[in-house]
Amino acid sequence: MLECRDPKHPLTATEKHVVDYLNENIGQIASLSINDISEGAFVSNATVSRAIRKCGFSSFIAARFHLAQEHAGTGEQIQANRILAESYAECVRTIERININDILTTAHHIIRASRVIVLTRSFSRGVAEDFCVQLVSLKCNALVFYDNDIMERIDLYLNPDDMVIVLTLYNSTPALYEAVKLAKKVGCYVVTCCCRTGTNLQDISDVTILGYSASLPGEKKNISFSRLPLMLITRSIAQYIAVIKDPDAAQPFLDKDAL
Repeated sequence: MLECRDPKHPLTATEKHVVDYLNENIGQIASLSINDISEGAFVSNATVSRAIRKCGFSSFIAARFHLAQEHAGTGEQIQANRILAESYAECVRTIERININDILTTAHHIIRASRVIVLTRSFSRGVAEDFCVQLVSLKCNALVFYDNDIMERIDLYLNPDDMVIVLTLYNSTPALYEAVKLAKKVGCYVVTCCCRTGTNLQDISDVTILGYSASLPGEKKNISFSRLPLMLITRSIAQYIAVIKDPDAAQPFLDKDAL
């Protein structure tokens, strides 16, 4: 059963109502969303989040996963909640790793660049192509290169006023490093988005934006990793560029009490 574990900040009457509602529906918690609970208890999502935190959980996702295990969650519900909890943790860890100034610097360089050349390999190709679509929609000249043959002579395609962005999960492809060395010789500004610290790419890039990527289930011979952190990083860059180009678009959409 849920109860307040923060003696310095006791539950308000509304928050106690939320906790009572959760305890009364403890058997269904494994399948409920925060919207289901806020609508059922006639409160806001922010109130649910505050009540959950005062009960000792870092987030609604963490609370739902724990309660699903403890109170009548089916095996499938528990596994689904575990997957969502892992995705939530991956997002949080990535956001915690990001240096805000790196996002700002990258965005401003993209706006000033003659062209933005995104280098990637097969696992991250979808993220790179989506990123380029976002940049083009913001009137930035962006292209994706993922072919080794092109990377081997990338200097023939680059000008000093071009910018190179590398999207790679774990920098396991030597071709990316060699391509960046050629880009630096040309005089291009290079940003690497990666989920591993201390790589050789980090040593020669002007900016490295780090994410956190968890392994996905599958056969050992075909282990893959989540591209979610690269999506978060590129989304943040593109969204900030949108704000630079249209300050009126910077409307808050989060309740600070829900964070």
